[in-house]
Amino acid sequence: MRYGSLAERILYLMARSNSKSEYAERINWPSWLWAFLAVMVGSIYLTIWAPFGHLSAALISLLITICLIYSAKKTALEIVLVNDWFYAADAKIQRKYIKKVSALDKKQFIKLRGPDADPAAFNATRFWVNTGVKIELNDKKDPTPYWLVSSKKAKQLATKLN
Repeated sequence: MRYGSLAERILYLMARSNSKSEYAERINWPSWLWAFLAVMVGSIYLTIWAPFGHLSAALISLLITICLIYSAKKTALEIVLVNDWFYAADAKIQRKYIKKVSALDKKQFIKLRGPDADPAAFNATRFWVNTGVKIELNDKKDPTPYWLVSSKKAKQLATKLN
């Protein structure tokens, strides 16, 4: 059986081995974002339908919808902690290089994502998630000061990483 996402592949391999998953989370697009995009696709349909007719409007709307579904699958944030490796999006780090992990509430997360952001930091954030973790690193070879990762279960993730 073939699995597409990183989290699915890791969880499948863990089930086949004797390892255990310590944490796994997938952050998809929220339903309010899908509703907004559906309204936008509907308005595009009407804009194209008026001068060109139903067929052109339906084809373009279908193409836009397919692109949105593809984008939603590619931009889902997958967070996995397994066998002393932490995966966030396309990045991974061994637990021994993690110095400190702090769970951030909404106010702290937004501040660190905005005015207090470090340009050298790694960001695995999604704008619709207002909590997350700050993972400070102690790898002398890596100039990245910290990772900022969105998580709906920030306290649980911070506990697992510490």
